[in-house]
Amino acid sequence: MHDKPGVDRHLWEIRPIRDLLIFGALAGLLWFLYQLPTVFLPVFIALLFAYLVSPFVGYAFRQWSVPRPLTVGILMLLLTLIFVGLGFWLIPLLIEQAQTLIQKIPVYARSLSQRYQDLLSSSFNLRDLLGRMYDDPLATLRPLFVGTGQAFGLLGQLLGITVNAALYTILIPIYFFFFAWNFESMSQTVVRLIPLAHRPHTLHVLGRMDTAVRGFVFERLLIAVVTSILYATGWALAEVPYWFLLGVATGLASLVPYLSTIGWPLAVILKYADAVTAGQSTETEWMAILLWPSVAYLVGQFIESWILTPWLQRHSTDMSAATILIVVFVGGAVGGLFGLIFAIPVAACLKILIEEFVRPRWLQWVREP
Repeated sequence: MHDKPGVDRHLWEIRPIRDLLIFGALAGLLWFLYQLPTVFLPVFIALLFAYLVSPFVGYAFRQWSVPRPLTVGILMLLLTLIFVGLGFWLIPLLIEQAQTLIQKIPVYARSLSQRYQDLLSSSFNLRDLLGRMYDDPLATLRPLFVGTGQAFGLLGQLLGITVNAALYTILIPIYFFFFAWNFESMSQTVVRLIPLAHRPHTLHVLGRMDTAVRGFVFERLLIAVVTSILYATGWALAEVPYWFLLGVATGLASLVPYLSTIGWPLAVILKYADAVTAGQSTETEWMAILLWPSVAYLVGQFIESWILTPWLQRHSTDMSAATILIVVFVGGAVGGLFGLIFAIPVAACLKILIEEFVRPRWLQWVREP
């Protein structure tokens, strides 16, 4: 409660202006972090993982008196064993199919160009280009190495990507260990910074945001794993080439709502291109080319939309399909891949903030005489 007249108050003592200043400071901080991804990206990823496992770490400490560092260490060991085991089992198959697909792309392109040569005949001689790709697949990469400057530039980019990947592999586990160990104390420190008068309402808002974000992340991860298995299995039964590579890619694409639909036409196209290259009659084999890959995809979509999503509906972000599409497009335009993945939880948090802080004041202002 301020006793000063309005003319004697500082700008930061006027609540709307103070709120705008706080919002501007947070936006500036986020912009600063976004401009330095190499430094802060591993910190953000480690903090996100620590946030996700914090309920289990806290439960083990309270119920079984297991020290937090021990719980975090056991979790890291189990995750490492799982990833290493899956890597030795699945990664070779993934790499093999990816290499085969890269080698077959010029072959597919040449076969399709010969089949549809009348449609492709134009002033731009596509057949000649495809022929050169077939004879020398690296021909299209040679312009990148014309000149010393371009060569060093490309090699520098590849070296930078390699160094960053190695650095992230080392830094993320280290950051994760300390964040997960001290996450509860960090949370309590943040809570103590909230003014007592606003603490109950602020904690209520943070609880809603926590439910929305945690629910969305676990829901999408579970859906991605299950749909990867479903798509890979279905396309393997439908004899779609590169079924495992395509199934994993489509399942991972489901981390972004509606993005997994791209796997459907790709499965049909790859099946068709493989049939044309093998000299099969596409007119008589249309069921094998079009129907069975489509059935495999639609079965996966049915399980995702009618079983998995309703089962996890309690974690819903409460946004319409049109809103989700707009949010995903905006997130992708602003933040690229990470923008696509995190656009929906960020939008859900903004929606909660608007409902809790902006909407009541707006309604109060509307009702004023």
